Amino acid sequence: MSELRFQWLFNQRKLNLRPILEGPREFTTIQASELRDPSEFTTQGAIILTLGLAFENSPSDFSAYARTLAAAGVGAIGFGTGLTFATVPQELIDAAARHHLTLFEVPRATPFISIINTVTTEQSRIENNLQFTLHRQQERLNQAASNGINALLERASKELGAAVAVANDSGNVINRHDLGELSAAEFALVAASQSSGRTSGARSSITKDGTTIATITNVFNTHGRRRIALAVSREQKFDSYDRALTRHLAGLAEMLLQNRDSSARIILGALALATQVSGTTPALGATALDAAFNSVASHGRLHLCLVQADSPTRLSRALGLVHRTANKGGYACFVLPLEGTASESALIALPPETINAQELFGRYAKNLQVSVLKDTPWEEISADRVTALKTHARSLPPGTMAEFSSDAPAWLGESAVHEALGKRRAAIVGKLKHHDATHNTELLRTLRTYLLADAQLAAAASELNVHRHTVRARIEKVQALCGIDLANPVIRAETLLLCLGS
Repeated sequence: MSELRFQWLFNQRKLNLRPILEGPREFTTIQASELRDPSEFTTQGAIILTLGLAFENSPSDFSAYARTLAAAGVGAIGFGTGLTFATVPQELIDAAARHHLTLFEVPRATPFISIINTVTTEQSRIENNLQFTLHRQQERLNQAASNGINALLERASKELGAAVAVANDSGNVINRHDLGELSAAEFALVAASQSSGRTSGARSSITKDGTTIATITNVFNTHGRRRIALAVSREQKFDSYDRALTRHLAGLAEMLLQNRDSSARIILGALALATQVSGTTPALGATALDAAFNSVASHGRLHLCLVQADSPTRLSRALGLVHRTANKGGYACFVLPLEGTASESALIALPPETINAQELFGRYAKNLQVSVLKDTPWEEISADRVTALKTHARSLPPGTMAEFSSDAPAWLGESAVHEALGKRRAAIVGKLKHHDATHNTELLRTLRTYLLADAQLAAAASELNVHRHTVRARIEKVQALCGIDLANPVIRAETLLLCLGS
């Protein structure tokens, strides 16, 4: 609870308290006790209210009583007169003076409970005001955070009346806001440089001119495993509300720096994969690419996932979950959508660890076809390999993650085959894509699923999560649009190859 000043207590005229001795200026709690030794049940800075019942026949024992209370950290005695003792005993006055205790008289007309209630009511009022102030300060920090880390630290410095700094384990001060000549940068650098230990702490230090500086530090790791420390320093001690506001500040700073680090890594990953897949890496770029891919996995050996979705929206949501899962797991991954913002497929590079589809893609896994190529040197990532992975992924039933097999029809991705099948693919796949885009239908997806299900309506309906009559109607629409007869097994085989190679 909040400390109160004795002067405030004595100014409560309705209590009619009479100060006798002045000791500490503030107190923390107030309680009544008639024990000879209440030290077991007291707290630092407490007031003990007593009638002296235990000393009625031995006033000389007040000397030991005062000594015991002082040793327990009690700050004051409120002595009730008019019952056991008509006045405050001189023995108690002398003992309280020797041990520097505040002493005041409580007249018989003033119940102890009224004093206790007055104190607790005031402390509750102060606590409520402090809680409200903390809430407003947190709101102002939230608003400042929307303008970036620099604005956040500037606002935090004003709210806490302190110097604030953020540094990383590379010895760089990311941002700082000094208070006059006082800087927290050195404290942040020291905290960030410690490879292990507490994630938060408080300390005090003395400057050359004898000034005592209080400092709070909070340490966290970014998704790139970089250690970052926030330090807040000022001359005054930090109370519980200051510490709570500092924890809130640390959370906001971590969020801002995590997002900045994560966004940079997403861009770096897409750029690295795109450069390698395109096969246009200049000689000077090989070193940079090696460093980039080694940030995902040591020695540059990766797991590659080619993810095929049934819509750009589902792919985008699945990739968002992949990034969040990687961030939560503390590892890096590179992601490259293969057809831009409207892509239905993407290439993902992951560390060479066990890949769990449910963990990576969550509820979106059931709508994805994923081809996995394990333990691959980054130098072997190429356009042809991506095409082969894509062809394999499209040959899988929805909801399947399978390791890439060399037996898959990779030849469908060869340029000569593309040219040979170009006109026929445009007549079927191209026409269905255009119809789906124009009329917001799913004819191409339905056709591919139906063919992979060996033309079984029930199996296709289950994969698509629609009624089999809906599948039948869509297939009839496909046949009418494309002028094909899917009852013919040869036509079905041809159409399946066109769908897989598209």
